Order: sequence, then C-alpha cells, then structure tokens
Amino acid sequence: MRDERVIFSSSVDSLYRKVLAPSLTPELVERLRARGMNLHAPLLAAYPLAVWVDCLADTARTLHPDQPVEQGRRLMGRRMVEGYAQTLVGGAVLTLARVVGPMRSLERMQHNFRSGNNYTETRLTVLGPSQADLWFNEPEALEGFVDGVLEEGMLRVGVQGFTLHRTRHSPESATYHLEWADRSS
Repeated sequence: MRDERVIFSSSVDSLYRKVLAPSLTPELVERLRARGMNLHAPLLAAYPLAVWVDCLADTARTLHPDQPVEQGRRLMGRRMVEGYAQTLVGGAVLTLARVVGPMRSLERMQHNFRSGNNYTETRLTVLGPSQADLWFNEPEALEGFVDGVLEEGMLRVGVQGFTLHRTRHSPESATYHLEWADRSS
C-alpha cells in the first residue's frame, strides 16, 4: 500500500468541487461515485491513481464530447490550476511564483505537484534564460493533463509567449520542452 500512487483530496477538491461542480451532470456524478470518487460525501484523504485516471477520462469525454480525450484532459489541467489558485496553499504558491519568476518556479515543480499526489518526480534542464526541458514521470494515461497545468500555471506566473512540446519516452515518462518570451531582452 505504501508504494501505491495516490492523488490527495486537495486535487479532487481543486478540480471537481471548486471549478467543475456547476458543469457536472447528475449522471456524471453517479458514474464518478461508481468509479470510487463520491463528490457528495466527505472526500477521502487520497484516491488511487487508477480512480483519478478513470474519472478524468470520463469527465473529459462528458464535458468536452467534441474533443479527443487528451484535449479534454488538457482543458481540465488548466481548470485544475484555476481551482488550486482558489485554495490558501495554491494562492500562496502562485503568488510566490510570480515573484521568483518562471525558471525558479519550474525548479520547484516536483514540490508543487507533490502537494497534490505522492508520486510526481521532475528533473529540470535549463537551456537558456527562457527555455528549459522538464522531465516528468507522468503516466501516459494522463496525457494532456500536465500540458494544461503547465500552460495555465505559466500564464498565471505572468509568462508571455509560452509554448510547450511534449516528447513521450515511455508509458511512464515524458519531457516537456518549454519556451517563453524573455523579459530581460
């Protein structure tokens, strides 16, 4: 059990309760409950990664039926940051990120993700003042979600001209090539 990958309730709260609640149909809420995420009960301390993956996919298909599931997860990753910003911890993290800037924020990415789960590992390779590669041990089953988190997070840090390109290395890891406009030039 100790090695089980889990998502903490703060992630479920940030995404499902803080921002998606008005969009969730009773049918979707019931399907999420059947998958192991009961939004009408007190949240569990943690949810198995498999439950999170299944619930994200179902929610992406339901809320974004005209999009591929990966794009739906990307949009939900953006909404996750929106909800996270509404929490005490998230508000503080994003305020600090604006002060220290994008590169220092990326250096803290593993710490930031670990506030929402017990498994994320990252490695940052700085390529220039406004360019970096960020490796994640991101499961392929979450494809698109981290893209959205990074996009919205960098936008909220105040980055201009942000682009990312994901390269999948295996079913369990990917590298994001990140670039943005250098404010020093």
